[in-house]
Parts: sequence; C-alpha cells; structure tokens
Amino acid sequence: MQRVEIAVRDGQEAAFEAAVCEVRQQVFMTRGFRDFTVAQGVEEPGTYMVQVLWETADELLEFTGSGRFERCWAPVEPFLARSLRVDHLVERHGLGLQGPGVLTDLA
Repeated sequence: MQRVEIAVRDGQEAAFEAAVCEVRQQVFMTRGFRDFTVAQGVEEPGTYMVQVLWETADELLEFTGSGRFERCWAPVEPFLARSLRVDHLVERHGLGLQGPGVLTDLA
C-alpha cells in the first residue's frame, strides 16, 4: 500500500482534484493496481490523503523503482504547497476488523 500525504496551495483545491483524476487514470493502468482512494481534510481542506493499494509489495516496489511513480504524479506538482510525503506499508489483514463489528454484550 502507498499512502501519499499532500498539501495543496491555497485556492488550488479544484485544480488539484482535476489533476489527481489524471494521476488515478495513469496508476490504474499499472500492473498490480488494486484500489485508489482520496480523502480531503475537514479542518484543513488543502490537505489530502491518497491511498493506493497493490496486489503485492513486489508490484508496488516495481512501480516506485521504475520511475513511473514520479511520472504519474507529475500532473499535481503545480498545485503542491510542499513535496509529497509518501509511505509504503504492508497490510496486516489479521489485525483489521471484519464482519458486522457490532458488540451487543460487553459483560
């Protein structure tokens, strides 16, 4: 999984969002791509978090090591307040909440 923290220049949110759609399309066409989600800050609307899921860690590393990451994210560069902060994570499925997740008896 890739987690990308993004700070957008004031007043550039709409232009950034249009550009991130182009990024999404480029990433979508990459081998191993699984999901792409975008969240916008509530208290700070110029802050975004993008999460990109990959089938395997090897495919993620192939994507980042090939230079394709930089090319895919180039459309958003004019709208950034600072450099992207990128973290690479491995999902820990056994620690996630699955199922209905409703506790009815706490005794």
